[in-house]
Amino acid sequence: MKRHASCTIWVILGLVLLTSCSPTTTPIPATATPLPTLTPTPQPLGHPENPLVIGFVVENPQTPEYQSAAQRLSTALTERAKLSVQIRLFETYTDLIASLEDGVVHAVFLPPLTYIYAHEKGLAEVELLANHFGVYFYGSMFLANAESNFTRYFDPVTNRSTAPAETALPQLAGTRPCWVDPTSIAGYLLPAALLKQIDIETLPAVIARTPSAVVRALYIKGICDFGATFAISGDPRTASTVLNDLPDAEQRVVILWQTEPIIPNLNVSFHPRVPAAARQAATSALMDAVSDADLNALISQLNQGYALQALKRVDDSVYNPLREILSALSPDLETLLGR
Repeated sequence: MKRHASCTIWVILGLVLLTSCSPTTTPIPATATPLPTLTPTPQPLGHPENPLVIGFVVENPQTPEYQSAAQRLSTALTERAKLSVQIRLFETYTDLIASLEDGVVHAVFLPPLTYIYAHEKGLAEVELLANHFGVYFYGSMFLANAESNFTRYFDPVTNRSTAPAETALPQLAGTRPCWVDPTSIAGYLLPAALLKQIDIETLPAVIARTPSAVVRALYIKGICDFGATFAISGDPRTASTVLNDLPDAEQRVVILWQTEPIIPNLNVSFHPRVPAAARQAATSALMDAVSDADLNALISQLNQGYALQALKRVDDSVYNPLREILSALSPDLETLLGR
């Protein structure tokens, strides 16, 4: 009996020891199903959290005067458009176009060649065209000294050419031009493209740098045989910088021939993805602002002093005549941003 009890005790002790040495199993809780992530619905363009951004290019965007003008114009356009409008300033047109491409900017003021470039990239659709010095379009004119042997195909009374380019310009073959600048539309690109279009070759050109310098070179003779400058929006022969010391410049330097007004002025363009309602509201607000003297001054200031008398609605087709003639030169438009 004693032996049996002793065995029983040892068995019990062994079971206790085995139990105490066994690993403790912790129950694993069931994995919780993650809650769905809520994607916020973006606010419509023009909402205070998603303002419509209009871009301008200025030389020094951080200048207090520009910053103040931008803020004042933003407030005024927001009130008139009944949607949130923000003005953003850029130092270069390259930066402006990049922001347009990134969707950061929705509306822009663009000069003609910059617009054509942006439109070709699918980034801009023209909506408004500026009246500058009383006209919406300007052109080029070919000038020469009155004592030259060139025939004039221009009527100063009607301010129109009397013959087509194919008749008037062949006489310039083999002569030396004075161009304003290789990036000037009216002072080089358009007239040079016209000459190339009708297969007229000239001597190597003189780059005068300014329209007034072209007039002066032709006045004194011996530098170049003919020159080209802007026309219709003004006449460099009557500029005060010329008339102050060359009072008879208009008689000594004459117009041989003049293009039609096919160069559009500064425009207002929108990114194609801007909704029609926001585009319409911003367009109306800008047209209204230009008719207000104080706001017009702000818009001109942010366009580097470019004077706007009015804005009118146009479509892309107004650029076709310029596109057609410039195609003769096939210019690299990316190198002409700002023109």
